[in-house]
Amino acid sequence: MRRPQFFRDRPISDPLTQVVRLLKPRALLWKQLDTRGPWAIHYPSLQDTIFVLVTEGRARLQLPGRPTRTMVTGDFLMMTAPEEWMMGDSEETKPIRFQPPQTYPSARSIVTDPSSTAPTFKLLGGRFSFDRTHLGLLKDILPSVVEIGFATSGATRVASLLKMIGTEAWEGRPGSALVIERLLEILLIEVMRYQGEEQANVNPGLLAGLADPQIAACLEALHQDPSRDWSVATLAKAAGASRSVFAQRFCEVVGLPPMQYLLKWRMALAKEMISQGVSISEAAFACGYQSASGFSVAFTRHVGCPPSHLRPTQN
Repeated sequence: MRRPQFFRDRPISDPLTQVVRLLKPRALLWKQLDTRGPWAIHYPSLQDTIFVLVTEGRARLQLPGRPTRTMVTGDFLMMTAPEEWMMGDSEETKPIRFQPPQTYPSARSIVTDPSSTAPTFKLLGGRFSFDRTHLGLLKDILPSVVEIGFATSGATRVASLLKMIGTEAWEGRPGSALVIERLLEILLIEVMRYQGEEQANVNPGLLAGLADPQIAACLEALHQDPSRDWSVATLAKAAGASRSVFAQRFCEVVGLPPMQYLLKWRMALAKEMISQGVSISEAAFACGYQSASGFSVAFTRHVGCPPSHLRPTQN
């Protein structure tokens, strides 16, 4: 059977790349803090994914529900939809409330005392925004808090990117805005990879599955051909394992049964296709359904609204 136009226009890629493409990440860098002397900032809760990088000095970090700790040069922190949190030189300093800069990319929030002999502290901060249609996928590949210390084992590639971002941000060379934007996109992928490699045995999900050779083979197969009439038996064959062993292992590693994962991925693709104007019947076929009515019932049950509600509005 002929592949739908939606898939013919897109080269086959690995599962993580496919998920990130659906998320459509956009990054904004704040050249946020350059200070000497007492300072403390109270950050508001946000719905986006934010990140901070200490490029010089050290600071006290206070996150809700976590022990207070010190961040030093090279330390990196990423948080998804964070609650209110604080950074500062000490617990005695009264914090000011952070106001995101309105210009891009050279705005700075500077809290400084020129007469102070205290060491300089510099911090870069920013945020990633994602297509809200697929925010559920983000939760599958990133925990709410990711911390990567400058001396963390295995963080070499992330550290190299952070160093380049810091250099571009503070030097302000021609073309820095574009370079920073691309580096941040690569950084997001590297953080996801790092998190998956470090936490594969702790946090079930897509990245944990991709770290397991047998489960990875299965995931790549169903991501490449979501319209196929898959069963647990055929997926187990792709993974090179017995049906019972595969089903149990998949659930342990990925966090849900294989057919439920397949349904979730198909619905994510369907949401993307319909929001881009693909017909409901073509979306149904691309997701392995033989009729638009059967697809619409499954879509409504899984997503919470009929597929017609996601059609782009006509001007």
